[in-house]
Amino acid sequence: MPRPTHDTSAILDAAGRILGAGGPAAVTMAAVVREAGVPSGSLYYRFPDRPALLATLWNRAVESYHGDAYPLFDGDPVDAAAALAAYTVRWCQAEPAHAHVLLAGRARFEADAWPEAARETEAAESDRWNAAIRGLTRRLRARTTVPTSEILLVVVDLPYAAVRRYLSGDRPIPADLADVVSGIVRRSFDDPAG
Repeated sequence: MPRPTHDTSAILDAAGRILGAGGPAAVTMAAVVREAGVPSGSLYYRFPDRPALLATLWNRAVESYHGDAYPLFDGDPVDAAAALAAYTVRWCQAEPAHAHVLLAGRARFEADAWPEAARETEAAESDRWNAAIRGLTRRLRARTTVPTSEILLVVVDLPYAAVRRYLSGDRPIPADLADVVSGIVRRSFDDPAG
């Protein structure tokens, strides 16, 4: 059987566009075939079913986001937190289709039905990311008096909340938003006594 000539990235990009417009439920095999302009056999050659497609879409977005983020955890914890917040906003500006995937949340991607290898990939990367976040949180707690729940709100939730209103409204993210969010993060960890 000859290999299909259609690019897997283009197929996943089409799935991402569908998701951005209609959410994860809109990502059906038939919709991806139409959007990507590929024969159904080409799609099913790569992804035997919808859960396999959704798993790949999710893991690709996570890999895109995490890949350049890990080095930001090094160094001074306040600098790291501010850099991570700014990076999150800039990444969402540069990768809106991937951002839509992550903002939708893993729970909407039917992860229980994913192929075993995809679940293992996701679990390993999730463990690695959570360990990095825990490490940064510990370092921030050691340096400041800010409680863990507030650290997570500022470092993890704030950047996503800042971009969500633009992505969900299909509007461009303002050019200065990364700096605004980074500034808020820094001020959240300022030492009032210092």
